[in-house]
Amino acid sequence: MLLIYPPTARGTEPPLGIARLAAYIQASGGGAECLDLSAEGFEYLMGGAPVAPDSPGRNSLRRRWRAASSLASPEGYANRSRYTRAVDDLARSLRIASAPFGVQVGLTDYRDDSRSPLRKGDLVRAGREFEDNVFFPLFEERVAPALASNRDGWIGISICYLSQALCGLALAGYAKSRRPGTKVVLGGGLVTSWIAGGAMGRDETFGGLADAAIAGPGEIPLAQLLGLGEARGGEPLDLRGFEDNRYLSPGRVVPYNFSSGCPWKRCTFCPERAEDMPYSGIPPAEAARRVERLGELFSPALFHLTDSELSAPYLEALAESPPPARWYGFARFSTRLADPGFCRRLAASGCAMLQLGLESGDQEVLDRMGKGTKLEEISVILDNLAEAGIAAYLYVLFGTPAEDRSAALRTRDFVAARADRIGFLNLAVFNLPASSPEARSLETRSFFEGDLGLYKEFRHPSGWDRPEVRRFIAEDFESVPEIRAIARRTPAVFNSSHAPFLLDAD
Repeated sequence: MLLIYPPTARGTEPPLGIARLAAYIQASGGGAECLDLSAEGFEYLMGGAPVAPDSPGRNSLRRRWRAASSLASPEGYANRSRYTRAVDDLARSLRIASAPFGVQVGLTDYRDDSRSPLRKGDLVRAGREFEDNVFFPLFEERVAPALASNRDGWIGISICYLSQALCGLALAGYAKSRRPGTKVVLGGGLVTSWIAGGAMGRDETFGGLADAAIAGPGEIPLAQLLGLGEARGGEPLDLRGFEDNRYLSPGRVVPYNFSSGCPWKRCTFCPERAEDMPYSGIPPAEAARRVERLGELFSPALFHLTDSELSAPYLEALAESPPPARWYGFARFSTRLADPGFCRRLAASGCAMLQLGLESGDQEVLDRMGKGTKLEEISVILDNLAEAGIAAYLYVLFGTPAEDRSAALRTRDFVAARADRIGFLNLAVFNLPASSPEARSLETRSFFEGDLGLYKEFRHPSGWDRPEVRRFIAEDFESVPEIRAIARRTPAVFNSSHAPFLLDAD
């Protein structure tokens, strides 16, 4: 089976989804080949960008290969200003190279002036008019030979982000055209959200461009489609298709997850709760063994553990059996982290950073959201992590229905008072999941025209609407000197993917 990760998504590590699927298919007795066209697409675009003497952004274009090399080496992360300039040069180069095709390709995004990934009709048009796609020459160079050698006639396209949807359907159309009889399976995080949220049925074909769609973990459903047996043994990941890709990280990053879904799933308005996908995970002892095996196979510089939450049993297993490289991932502000000795054990196991959802610094808001966390304990945990040397990447969410301006000010004060214990900040304005039960009690309207939208705009019960929230963030939150310092050291574009490499930057 041919498994493809389409342009464009963050190019810092191999795509976990298709690497897991390839390993499972092989363990089930089948064959699999992987293509990361997102990573390859960046190099393809940069290679074709002209550098005319009077071209806009010509200095960025001239520096683009140096910038890419810088982000692929440890030296590129030693100085924040140099790092930021490299990211800016690459982003500008991609925009210039893609502009003649009527699209804007970025390091993490893809925008088409004439098509929306939120409209089924536009996705179908992208698939039927694939020759118009900016990456069409790359399809000819890389996908055509893979299709020719693909004996079972199946291809899987993993669409995880909106930025991949138009190119993913263009790939489906290309494959159907170039090799009639090819059967296309769509999967990935975005497809899962569309199906779970009711925007798309499992039998959706996008006008004949797809033959099947899979929501959630795809290993078993895909093996069944291929007529394969149960997996026996095998390796956790197959990264053979990605050795030649130049990922924008200063060492090999190996992604992995021990579980799918969320073990808490009680937070009001959370997409995980709205989609209601079941939580499942491997035993903690097995998780530790798999990480050790991945270290033996790939000698990573960093593990990215991509679980929605590294629950306490997994954190215990990692502390008890330290991985063979540094690691980071999401965790809850749980009672286990309130133990300073345990945090020191996590640091000794190689934990470089934990991503933590504060959401609000107002206890009433947290309670109304169903977070199950207490500000007193959160403060203790931030102290413990800082003392242990583990960076806290804090997520703050403004504009929830439970919040008003006074509560937002309390969040500002909470964060500012603990700024010396916060490594990085992710600030977001709340989006209401269209399929959430709570959406029925609010006055809503669509964000964008389209039948595949995942979120709704809503009239805030306290008048705390998006324009006011954005103004608050700019004028009242980010203007605080202690908070502004955190925001400045938080990497733009690549966010948490590059944060662990910038911990010691000047």
